[in-house]
Amino acid sequence: MRFTLLFKPVSHLVAGVFLSMILLSSCQQTTEEKPPATAQQSAEMAPADTVQKRPAPTFFIIPPEMASKHVWLCENATADVFHLKHDCPVLVACRGKGTFRNVSLVRAIETYGRYNCQTCSKELDTIFDEDMVR
Repeated sequence: MRFTLLFKPVSHLVAGVFLSMILLSSCQQTTEEKPPATAQQSAEMAPADTVQKRPAPTFFIIPPEMASKHVWLCENATADVFHLKHDCPVLVACRGKGTFRNVSLVRAIETYGRYNCQTCSKELDTIFDEDMVR
């Protein structure tokens, strides 16, 4: 058997696959443009933008064994809590509204002025409890 008899069908097959890939990629659907927001929609969105963050905590004590613990933050204009779980429903709701950060617990409180999330990190309420006997 000659090499050319074997090479021609394979080269035609490769060319056919390449051509079909080009044709399929050119047939992609385009995304539709969103219609402009109506007055009613913008009125509904306005209260979410005007929510203010709580002031940074003035009192907190972090036990030495928790000083190296890392937490999750959603960095946007309205978030003021940190999360222990990356799949916390409150944190997931931030998707598309801010950026996510993984920082140490100390930095989350001192630099970002955050409180613990009541959904995924309720057990850390003791950090901010001034009346707790230590």
